[in-house]
Amino acid sequence: MRLIDPVVPPTVEPAGLAPRLAGLDGARIGLWSNKKLNADALLDLVAEELSARHDIAGYERGAYHPARVLDAHEWGRIDTCDAVILTHGD
Repeated sequence: MRLIDPVVPPTVEPAGLAPRLAGLDGARIGLWSNKKLNADALLDLVAEELSARHDIAGYERGAYHPARVLDAHEWGRIDTCDAVILTHGD
């Protein structure tokens, strides 16, 4: 009997960190949810707290599937955001 490992090693493309924002005043914030239980509620609380502390220009909301890599066109208007928060609700 020959045992075969069906797992393909991941392809990892090295990338650098995004530059830090000077601040959040005037920033557009992306709030992306994995649509699990309480993920949207958590993002609502995050938006409320950010708005209380900073002069946020606006929010862009979206959703993603955590079990697969999304194509660029599936991220909606994420490119219009200065910063993005991904939420993993459960």
